[in-house]
Amino acid sequence: MACGSSPNIWGGPPSGSDATAKGLLVDGKPSSSSRSFRDVLAGSVSTLNPSLSLTKSIVRGVPALIMSDEDILKLALPYQFTLVGKFSVRRPNLDVIRVFFGKLKLSGNFSIGMLDSRHISIQLSNDLDYSRVFSRHSYYILNCQMRLLKWTPFFDVKEESPIVPIWISFPNLRLHFFNANVLHALGSIFGRPLQTDQATTSRSRPSVARILVEIDITKNHPKEVWIGSENAGYMQKVDFENIPNFVLIAKFMVTLFRLFCDSP
Repeated sequence: MACGSSPNIWGGPPSGSDATAKGLLVDGKPSSSSRSFRDVLAGSVSTLNPSLSLTKSIVRGVPALIMSDEDILKLALPYQFTLVGKFSVRRPNLDVIRVFFGKLKLSGNFSIGMLDSRHISIQLSNDLDYSRVFSRHSYYILNCQMRLLKWTPFFDVKEESPIVPIWISFPNLRLHFFNANVLHALGSIFGRPLQTDQATTSRSRPSVARILVEIDITKNHPKEVWIGSENAGYMQKVDFENIPNFVLIAKFMVTLFRLFCDSP
């Protein structure tokens, strides 16, 4: 999609291609033709067109459209597997980026769209592809570094997202705790668990369990956790692996910004 060629910031398929082909989504699902607002609103209620309670009002002296936090989350649900690619210096053409993602051989569909001159949206269609792409932290496309950021309903291109995927290790975790429910609960102490590595899943490396977790780098996270019953549990060591340098820099900048904003 060329700059300013479409009001749909999520982008569309490359010109001359089939919108229903694997690897391309339009507004989160395959589409054969454009539809008016009347057609869309007349369709069945779904995650793409949820039932909403919208109220017109005045806020801070300007017209406002008010909706609940619950409705905002409903609207955001179709984009739960969306990431943002950020180019710091220059950005390749969107079609080049689409070809790059096509070569990744993702298991599901994807859609690439422009947010602004430095940011693109990367809409994925399943948790497996989301975890795989986000865990890379960054890609190089035609020698241009693209850092990956988590999209949320509150994402702002003018701010740096503090949420990044980090591998968390639990060395010498007791063997009976290599359980999917236990591992998911351990990861959720720190953030949103994405996946375990293959050796953890198969229990072929019982010396350490590894979990990929989305964590907020602006928060302080414990280096130990208690596992088991209150009386018969034990203190488990926690290691945060290979935090990229740009993540540490981002954490410093976010902390500095907050200190500046909080100062009188």
